[in-house]
Amino acid sequence: MLTVLGALVVLAVLAVGRYGADTRFDNGHDPRDPARPRGPQYAHTPAGDLALLAGLARRVAAHPRAWESHDRSLRPWEREHV
Repeated sequence: MLTVLGALVVLAVLAVGRYGADTRFDNGHDPRDPARPRGPQYAHTPAGDLALLAGLARRVAAHPRAWESHDRSLRPWEREHV
């Protein structure tokens, strides 16, 4: 149970760090550091992150299929004749 709670705390901290930690002002300059950019440099959205993860999953799933195809092309005599 403690492990599950620890994992939830870590996920919450990562989510806040990823999506909700930008405290810079959107209008005017930042009084803390005028040279600092005003807004977030990259718009991180959960949908965009899920699209990146889905693309990564497709690439990972395609990797074994590519190796199987390469392996079959090296030994054409072992193919089943249907």
